[in-house]
Amino acid sequence: MKKYFILLPSIIFVFSCGNGNGESKKEDADSTSERKSEQGMSHEEREMMEMMEKQKNAKPQENPYKNAKIDVRVFKNDTVKPETKYTGYGYDISINGENYNHQPHKPGIPGISGFKSVDDAKKTGEFVAYKIRNNIMPPSITFEELDSLGVLK
Repeated sequence: MKKYFILLPSIIFVFSCGNGNGESKKEDADSTSERKSEQGMSHEEREMMEMMEKQKNAKPQENPYKNAKIDVRVFKNDTVKPETKYTGYGYDISINGENYNHQPHKPGIPGISGFKSVDDAKKTGEFVAYKIRNNIMPPSITFEELDSLGVLK
């Protein structure tokens, strides 16, 4: 008799948890989506749909830095603030005469070491300026990009 108390629930469990052919799950998903459309959308869902429609219909924004004067200036870190721990060279980027970015160390690299040469800092600053001119925002730099520029030697 004890065998049947263990065997019967296990058999029921196996049959109730079976995957079948997967059609019941598909039918459940279809009926859920039908119920949602019948009930209407919530306020958040309607808002999201409206935002998506606006994005589809919106014209691409013009690059605000297209005709801007972008300057890259290289500096030696110990001349800017002698008491800092930064070494090597860094760069400043100014747009139309206003300071946009002050980068005293290699971006995208852990630590606070600057660039080893003026050329490395200049190359990286020019690459960031290129990204700004072409509206690639934010103009962040990855380790791979620094490596391809050849400034990680």
